[in-house]
Amino acid sequence: MVKVILMLCTGGLSSQRFLTSVSNAAEEEGFKVHVDYGAVLYDPQVIQKYETLDYLFLYAPATEITKEALESIFLKINTIMIAPQVRYIFTSIKQISLEAMINCFVLEPEIFVKLAGRECFHMIK
Repeated sequence: MVKVILMLCTGGLSSQRFLTSVSNAAEEEGFKVHVDYGAVLYDPQVIQKYETLDYLFLYAPATEITKEALESIFLKINTIMIAPQVRYIFTSIKQISLEAMINCFVLEPEIFVKLAGRECFHMIK
């Protein structure tokens, strides 16, 4: 079963670059992975498209995650990572994630800025 890691950010460009570095680290360890935009969670075909992966790394604007949104997705999110630039939303997202039984944490700025994909992958693996 694919593990879904969702990174919440402001817009996606820097988060996509960061998740690509995490994805590369996972591939180096032999995992099948893919990076995509978080909107795929609302597509009913997503399960078939990604069922053979080990990890699916997604990025989305922080404003898109609500309790209602989590109730309408087609793949279970295993972990929510909050990018440093939106760390102010942690308290509200943590509450939503606790109710949905999803691991949630704020990514440290040093890891994000250095594109330390391997270090981050070992945190979520």
